[in-house]
Amino acid sequence: MAHLWHLIAAAVRQDTFLHLPMQNQRVGLDEILERAERTAGQLLAARRGKEPRRVGILMANGEAWLRGLLTVARLDATVVPLPLPVSFAGYEEYLRHIQRIAVDSALDTVVVDTTLGGALTRRLGHVLPGVDIVDITEYDGAPLRRPAPSAGDDDLAVIQYTSGSTSAAKGVMLTHRNVSAGLSAVTDALGWTDGDAFGLWIPLFHDMGLFSLLSGLARGSSACLWRPSDFVRKPITWLRSFAESPATVQPAPNFCYDYLVAAAGSGIPSGLDLSRWRLACNGAEPVRHVTLEWFQDIFGRHGLRDSALHPVYGMAEATLIVTGPAPSGVWTSMSVDRDQLGLGERVRTLPSSDPNARNVVGCGRAVPGIQLRVANAAGEPYAEGVVGEVQITGTAVTSGYLGLARDRQPFTDDGWLRTGDLAFLRAGELHVVGRLKDMIIIRGQNYYAEDIEEIVATTPGGGQRRNVAIPWDDGDRERMVVLLETSLTGAAALELAAAARDRVAMHTGMPAVDIVPVPLATIPRTTSGKVRRQAAIRLYQDRYQYRRVVQ
Repeated sequence: MAHLWHLIAAAVRQDTFLHLPMQNQRVGLDEILERAERTAGQLLAARRGKEPRRVGILMANGEAWLRGLLTVARLDATVVPLPLPVSFAGYEEYLRHIQRIAVDSALDTVVVDTTLGGALTRRLGHVLPGVDIVDITEYDGAPLRRPAPSAGDDDLAVIQYTSGSTSAAKGVMLTHRNVSAGLSAVTDALGWTDGDAFGLWIPLFHDMGLFSLLSGLARGSSACLWRPSDFVRKPITWLRSFAESPATVQPAPNFCYDYLVAAAGSGIPSGLDLSRWRLACNGAEPVRHVTLEWFQDIFGRHGLRDSALHPVYGMAEATLIVTGPAPSGVWTSMSVDRDQLGLGERVRTLPSSDPNARNVVGCGRAVPGIQLRVANAAGEPYAEGVVGEVQITGTAVTSGYLGLARDRQPFTDDGWLRTGDLAFLRAGELHVVGRLKDMIIIRGQNYYAEDIEEIVATTPGGGQRRNVAIPWDDGDRERMVVLLETSLTGAAALELAAAARDRVAMHTGMPAVDIVPVPLATIPRTTSGKVRRQAAIRLYQDRYQYRRVVQ
């Protein structure tokens, strides 16, 4: 049976622990399952015996998050992971987002703990009338006295909301069968061993965090869990904690590795030993060639293996992983003409020194249980070396988005999921080049936003500055705008922006681009760190449109 509760309960071993390094704690998985039985009784009591159907989990990473998920599974209800407010521009926008999810998913219960804070918990109660808000910090309920869960393999286990980087968040429907297949695909693709353990700081409400954690537990492996703030506030301190923990595998977005490279500039503690770090998976956002080079160069001096860095490609719609390299291999990339990456175009290789060259990182081959093709909108596959849309099928792949009409679901006529990502294959390995919706057209010429962002980020002397490229038409002319985060101000910031603009012009010949320096942490991002382009356009319109820019 593929039921999530049974998968985890059947895998538990005496040496399976959830480690919380920053709290200097560890809890046995068998103990967490027993606590979940008590929490299930507590939840039923709080709802006056009424069975929950859709339960949101809203709290920071910790034992309570995992226990809450197992509690929901024990009650045969559906888990709805809910984001924390950290990536939203104020509580009002955040609460509206939670309201939309609650309505869309028909939430009847939200479980919280003290990490949410009393004030926010009270506001949550006001904006979610009819939804029970249950604090599960303490697990003081009587153990549940009922048979084991009996939901079918095709019943919903999780509704995973997409982060909404290009549109409003949508609920990905994942059955127990999807989840079971997805968890197996993760560990099979990574060549999992009995000695492996995931180390995670990314939030558990994000699919990369949630399904990575569960995939390890479903193999009876321990896991190490930090909070995102542990990483963001003191990245090198976190890295040392990771190195000293039982963790051997860490999945994270590209910006995590950029962040560690930047933090290393302030010094790395003596004695840092990264030799036990077997896999450093890089996914969830575009993987940058320069990031991998910098990271390996700096941390290879501290024991990081050449084979540790692994670009991967995945999504919530596939219950996480789609492609990954052979665990014994090393990452690869190829240098191609950035002007030959349109839909249906055959890629052309160039020397990496060519101003028009773009280094595209390989993200590996389709993992066990997933079929992949690069095709046109009708599902007709392209030959290797031709850019097309990534389309997938397999047991782990969702049947669609909650509440979306059939004619709006992202499937081809033969049932393959259309991802919206553009890529090409080379020797069977996937090379992702952008998204269909992230193409910016300036004076009839197509530009990938990710290309422009890469050029700006690698401006000499610019460090790993984060930026976002957006289209803008003020009625006079069509142009591209780049919001460039920097700690510099005044003339120094304008000088940096001028250098970035010259670099864009040199590499692309683009005739109209405006570079707008903005303070650090200005660019709106999703909970996983992806740029929210539509929100960035609104931000530019509301705050920076009339500010002096380099143009």
